[in-house]
Amino acid sequence: IFSGWATKDLVTGDRFNIYPLSWYENTLTTPITKEQMSQLVSGFSDKISKAEGVTVATGSAIEVKDNMTVQEVLTTFYAVLSNNTYTNDIELNDTFGIESFMKENDIFIGKNGERGLTDKCTTEQACVFATRLVSYVYDKQDAASKGFLWKINKNENTIYLLGSIHVADYDLYPFSEEMLTAYEESDALVVEVNLNDQEGLAAFTSLLFYTDGTTLKDHVSPETYARTVNLAAKYGVPESTVASLKAWYMSNFFSSMAAADSIDKEASTAAALGIDNSFMTDAMIGGKAIQEIEGYEMQGKMFDEFSSELQEYLLNTSMDSLSESLEGRKTTNDSDTLLKRWLRSWQDGNIEAFKNAYDVENEVLGDTFTENKYGNVEELNSEYYMALLTNRDKGMADYIDGLLKEEGENTYFVVVGSLHYLSDYSVLNILEEKGYEINQIK
Repeated sequence: IFSGWATKDLVTGDRFNIYPLSWYENTLTTPITKEQMSQLVSGFSDKISKAEGVTVATGSAIEVKDNMTVQEVLTTFYAVLSNNTYTNDIELNDTFGIESFMKENDIFIGKNGERGLTDKCTTEQACVFATRLVSYVYDKQDAASKGFLWKINKNENTIYLLGSIHVADYDLYPFSEEMLTAYEESDALVVEVNLNDQEGLAAFTSLLFYTDGTTLKDHVSPETYARTVNLAAKYGVPESTVASLKAWYMSNFFSSMAAADSIDKEASTAAALGIDNSFMTDAMIGGKAIQEIEGYEMQGKMFDEFSSELQEYLLNTSMDSLSESLEGRKTTNDSDTLLKRWLRSWQDGNIEAFKNAYDVENEVLGDTFTENKYGNVEELNSEYYMALLTNRDKGMADYIDGLLKEEGENTYFVVVGSLHYLSDYSVLNILEEKGYEINQIK
């Protein structure tokens, strides 16, 4: 149980990993306990220390107690900040005062349901203060994630284009003020798939299963089938379920597990922290309209139309990646995975580093797997990328072109996978050919 006024900040704080999500199992509206405050101070301090430009200095021990007032909680957070040094001035004052720092920087607002300075501080209010302070420090240090963000104007219409990574970790947050302001200014969020579309999800789900009397065993080799059954069992998926699911879906399932493992996260957590997913959550909470370019069913049909050779190839390569993680066969050089490199380059707003990481990965695959029993890998990759990028990039560009040609004054925030903006013939290239001027926001 938590208050409506705190919802937006709490959702943001969840992504900072500064307090345990298990706190939601009980009410957050009661006074924060000593144990909770200790955990929150620790999480807050750790998150601040990760910001570029922050050096943690040894300071006096931070003391907490039960039933702290709002002012005592604010004073505690201020003491944590004072223990550090900063490359950029965060404007701490030698003489502490709520008016001179916390209130002027909108950390303590004192209205809309927040408790007064002399009131007992609730758990939710302490979490809100910590969240606002993290955002404040990262903004002052220019340490928030910059992402890949562009802007297009046509007549009175404005489109913001943000490249996404569909799974992420806590270190990617917070986002830059430029990115958040672009989102707030937008009338609607536009994504590849509206994850809240239950009708579309049902249509997608219907594509996952063989309905012609065959099973997975009839579509892949005996070796691939046995390997799939054994690996799925490690995740509690029985053979009876595996047999009914198509090869492309099992490939996606294993890939999601491997991606999450590469950043040491549970698959559900990594997906929830995905950039597009986080903005959809914000849109739902804030009542912002959500539009989709493709939808569940369209994406499902794309996978379903892969050749049987490509499906089996992708299934085996996804199992290779996941098996290496499970068996601990990663070398020191492999520990910096493609996904980690992508996340860090997105965090820095470094497009070239993102593209270079992708190119290196492709070179490794090309050198290692030239021919195998599933066919020529070059041909399989060509089929895969034609479906995954080339064809879809054109559709996305046409959709954005339509938004820009709408009558009236409209602003959209379009979030799709980063590769759709950065491939060899990307959405951006197509829009430029249509005559649009595209400006990157850094």
